Amino acid sequence: MDTAETIAATYLQRRTSIDISNALSRGWALVRDHMAVLVGATVLGWLITVGLAAVPILGWIVGFVLVAGLDLMFLRRIRGEDVQIGDVFAGFNLALLDLTMAGLVKWLLTTIGLILCILPGIYLAVGYVFALPLVIDKKLDFWTAMEVSRRVVHEQWWSTFALVIVLGLVALSGFLLCGIGAALTIPIASAALMYVYEDLFGGPTVGVSADSPS
Repeated sequence: MDTAETIAATYLQRRTSIDISNALSRGWALVRDHMAVLVGATVLGWLITVGLAAVPILGWIVGFVLVAGLDLMFLRRIRGEDVQIGDVFAGFNLALLDLTMAGLVKWLLTTIGLILCILPGIYLAVGYVFALPLVIDKKLDFWTAMEVSRRVVHEQWWSTFALVIVLGLVALSGFLLCGIGAALTIPIASAALMYVYEDLFGGPTVGVSADSPS
């Protein structure tokens, strides 16, 4: 049985560094070359997420699962696989429970950290940035995915923090054009993030934990 510590240590052996400029460049190229399906899926996913945002719990769960579905779509396209707009719903069939738990527990711990001292919340928010894709891509249970993400990110937390800030600014810049530009900037930011994920965690799955948290 591989623990989160063991799995994270295997990924850390790659000693992969985060190159924000390179990630953005590759992200833009991916979206440019596959714009219809990637932009279409992103717009569909975010319209549903925003539409259900006011519905307690259910709206959050749907949002977590759709974001994970988008992550998997971008990863599959990065790996040269064909994708369709409907693949945004893949999370409902592949890992609904663990995606739900990862999203809710990540939100809860981050919120508690922000309330108590702000800095712990920021640390966790950045540390857990790859939790959802690890669940849906590597089939890890929610707690193992969260811990693997946190442990790997911890080794280059400041670089990941800068990545999150830059990609957030890129995504938000689209709203300066009456929101229309966001249909392009959000997919670019998502693609860039998934390229970094692929650099850090891509390749064969190094281990799958048991059902219980590690």
